[in-house]
Amino acid sequence: MAMPEQVLTGRAVGFDPATHGFAFSNAFVNEVLTLPNGAKITTAGRCGGMAYAALDYFLAGQPVPTWRSDLWAPSRVPPDGHWLAQLFTQRLRDSFFTGSAAKFVTWSMHSDDETWVFKGVTRWTKEEELPRLIASIDAGRPVVLGLVVARNLAAIGDNHQVVAYGYEQDRATGRTTVLIHDSNSPRKAVTLTSEADQHDWTASNGPTWRGFFLQDYTPRRPRVLTKKAPDGKAPVSTGDTVKLSHVWTGLTLHSHDLPYTHPGSDGLQQVTCFAGSDDNDRWLLVGTAGTPAGTDLHDGSVVRLRHVSTGRWLRSTAGVRSPLSQQQQVSASDTADASADWRVEVVDARPWTAGARVRLVHVATDTALHSHRASDPRLTAGQQEVTGFRKRDVNDWWTVLELS
Repeated sequence: MAMPEQVLTGRAVGFDPATHGFAFSNAFVNEVLTLPNGAKITTAGRCGGMAYAALDYFLAGQPVPTWRSDLWAPSRVPPDGHWLAQLFTQRLRDSFFTGSAAKFVTWSMHSDDETWVFKGVTRWTKEEELPRLIASIDAGRPVVLGLVVARNLAAIGDNHQVVAYGYEQDRATGRTTVLIHDSNSPRKAVTLTSEADQHDWTASNGPTWRGFFLQDYTPRRPRVLTKKAPDGKAPVSTGDTVKLSHVWTGLTLHSHDLPYTHPGSDGLQQVTCFAGSDDNDRWLLVGTAGTPAGTDLHDGSVVRLRHVSTGRWLRSTAGVRSPLSQQQQVSASDTADASADWRVEVVDARPWTAGARVRLVHVATDTALHSHRASDPRLTAGQQEVTGFRKRDVNDWWTVLELS
């Protein structure tokens, strides 16, 4: 007896936008040109960079960074000095320097319908690109798609790039659905759907696209700072060991058994921000005035940070200048006294949770723990300088990278 023909066919690989996508939207603004009068020409978005990077992490079996958009309010994306923003820029450029990227131009200049010479965008998509997508998904490989909406070169910036990780076909109706990760809808499942007699592809998050093509893609090894990203709602308490990430550059608060040697230095252990990840990034949170371990911290709490690897305490002293910016030096010493007291300032005066944006303010001098993109191989081991800053700016913000 013959088996009935299967009406629905499809497959999805293990890519999950809620896990493998970034937790903020593609709200980047790129400054591409400054005119003589000072006006800036900008473009929006780094969708290709975010798609390539998400796929890099997925294929490497590594977690994407879990930073949320509110860390960088009001811009809501990592600033250009942040390593993640720089990664998206580089991967976006990589996506454009591929042979397939030329289709953004050629498809934008061609009609949907076939001509005497060309199939047109509709047939190119359904007869050539869709079978390639299905073959790749059936082989267990997600792909980057170039989505085309432009109908002329002036609108080419309206085209888009996403990750496709599944499909479904209904043989009874001719409907095809493609599962995509779209950086404009962070951590949400999005679909592209087209009926048998339909030219366009309708996205579940709103736009309608003329068609799509598979982009050439070569994986790159991603930067992994932690494999144990905490729940953003987890409370931070005395007795916890943390890795702290500098919000504006994404580097990690770090110390190592080397002294400062610049003129006017206190000669104590260097404190820097590190672009990698190792045990020298771990700090134990210790309460003051007999505060017991396990006490939840909040806006206004005073705490000391003990460097786990060397046992020394994060401290600062008025009048001692940092090696590069000549701001107040931050170092680590064997002594736990008032110079090691830091006051927690949490955005909106909330409890300190792992996903919060916080300042650590030196109690004795009212300077904020601060970092910026400055380094010197002789004075900071080539790592980013950390200082105490009397004023307040975006370089004072920190968040928890790892919590244990």
